[in-house]
Amino acid sequence: MIEQIFQKRPKRHIKDLNIVPILDMLTTVIFFLLMSTSFIEYTKLTVPPSQVSVSSSPVKDPPVTPKMLLAGSEANLKVLLTWGGRKAGEAIELINEPDPALRREALLKATQKLSQNFILAHPDEKTLQLALTSKLPYQDLISMMDGVRESLPDIVLISPAEAEARNRFSNGGPKK
Repeated sequence: MIEQIFQKRPKRHIKDLNIVPILDMLTTVIFFLLMSTSFIEYTKLTVPPSQVSVSSSPVKDPPVTPKMLLAGSEANLKVLLTWGGRKAGEAIELINEPDPALRREALLKATQKLSQNFILAHPDEKTLQLALTSKLPYQDLISMMDGVRESLPDIVLISPAEAEARNRFSNGGPKK
C-alpha cells in the first residue's frame, strides 16, 4: 500500500513549444522599431523663420583675381598678367632668350617687375594664380614662382588648358 502511495505517476506527455521562431520575429520587430524611431527625428526638421537683412554696403567690389601665365616657345616667351575688378587690366612682358640659364634670369626679372607693378596698384591683394602652357618646361614655372614670391606670397597653380585658353583669348580671340 505504501508503495502505491509513493509510486510515481505516469507523466503526461506535453509537447514542447518551439520559441526560436518567436524570438526571431521579436528581434526583427525590435530592430525595425528602433530604426523607425531614429527616422522620425529626420522628419522633424525645424526651419527658422525667414528674416530680412539689410546690407550696409549695397555694391561690393568684384574680386581682382590676378592670373599670370607663360606662353610661347622656349626661345620666345610671353608673360601675361591679367586681373579683374573695377580696374581690370593686363600687362605683358616679352622674353627673347634661347639660352635656358639666361632665360631663367630674364623670366625672374620679368615676373618680379610685373608683380611689383601690380602690387603698387592693388596693395591688398596677396594671391596670384600661375600657369604655363603645356609645351614649356617645368623649370620656367619654378622661375615664375621665384620671381613672384616676394610680392604675392600666396601662389595657386592653374591648369595648362586654362593657360592656353587665356593665351588664345589675349591674342585676339579663339583660333580656328
